[in-house]
Amino acid sequence: MKEEILTDLPDGHHPSTLSGWRLKWYTVIFEADTKAGKRFDVLLIWAILLSLVVIMLDSVKPLHSEYENLFSVVEWGFTVLFTAEYLARLACSPHPLRYAKSFLGVIDLISILPSYIALFVPEAYVLLDVRILRLLRLFRILKMTGYVDELQWLMMAVADSRRKISVFIAIIFTLVVILGSLLYVVEGPENGFSSVPISIYWAITTITTVGFGDITPHTDFGRLIASMMMMFGWGILAVPTGIVSAEMIAQRAVRKTLSETTTRTCHACTTEGHSAEAKFCLHCGEQLTEYFGEAPELSPRIAFAAALIYMINADGKIEPHEISRLVTALKNDRELLEIANRYTKLNSIDEFLVNCLRVLDKDQQLSVLVNLYDAILSTREPVSQELELFDRFMHTFEYNEQQFAPYFHSIAVKNNRALFRH
Repeated sequence: MKEEILTDLPDGHHPSTLSGWRLKWYTVIFEADTKAGKRFDVLLIWAILLSLVVIMLDSVKPLHSEYENLFSVVEWGFTVLFTAEYLARLACSPHPLRYAKSFLGVIDLISILPSYIALFVPEAYVLLDVRILRLLRLFRILKMTGYVDELQWLMMAVADSRRKISVFIAIIFTLVVILGSLLYVVEGPENGFSSVPISIYWAITTITTVGFGDITPHTDFGRLIASMMMMFGWGILAVPTGIVSAEMIAQRAVRKTLSETTTRTCHACTTEGHSAEAKFCLHCGEQLTEYFGEAPELSPRIAFAAALIYMINADGKIEPHEISRLVTALKNDRELLEIANRYTKLNSIDEFLVNCLRVLDKDQQLSVLVNLYDAILSTREPVSQELELFDRFMHTFEYNEQQFAPYFHSIAVKNNRALFRH
């Protein structure tokens, strides 16, 4: 039943498996962990760079007039190459439509369309410069996943700060309208402030400390207002930075809490920070002695939070959206988060499931299952480890797929944003 529900889910809510030539192609084309994958991506980057050089040289009139045929042949060679690459990505992708609609998929398509459109509309040739956006793949080749992760955390911090930033922008807009109107009254058209919109334009350039100098106040009172706006402009620069920084600090605190280990120490080299399940020292490799750390007493609240943490760690990686959902589910209760996280560090998932049967009643067990499955379907791509862990929870709580089928359907509908596209 669960497999049927997953099959009916919208694109992006269930995993697909690859085999045979599609798996081999996918490993080479989409990944960069093999020699073949790295060679493919490096060759692709060189092709992108060389195609950009050709486009730039062809825009130089003397070169274009002398080597027009050569540039045309070379460009069409690159177009055929990128077209074959795009079709290969569609062929081996487990979700072709999702790839086609993704940011890089759209860029891949746009990078080849101008060549074909240019057959009928020659002016579209200049659009070939969009191929430079495909160099974003360079981050994956260089193994700069840390930068990509930090970008995700930054974007989430900005998204979480959007209301505060919107209020801040509204205040600044109100301020520039008032001060711009005041300067229009004080200076007047004879000093360049010929209308209220032009005065507001001056206020914006002044308060942002840009100051083009095309309009300047001439009266003493106008200069006083301008001086105050400039000083105020220096101060407001720190406000949006502080708002986003506060969100990032809060996120980092949660990440640190979830990544913290125990104070378990190796008796040989005194290295601290081993997990409760570790058998050997992470520094010297010496066998560790038995760990006697005391875990918090499990309660329904701790069990609920711990279940979510176990699910987040199922694939061994903590994603930004998972942190956001966890904090929301726990209603930003950091103390509960720390206690539950400490429990997960000191107890295996098997021990946790056994203890859940003791502390959770049937309604609480059902609530845990519903929240876990909702967390799985809210992600872009549920991973097999998450689905396997959910099965363990469901079987431990003595629910079969037939009993949980109504919840499968309800949660799937809840997360199906495609229902509201029309």
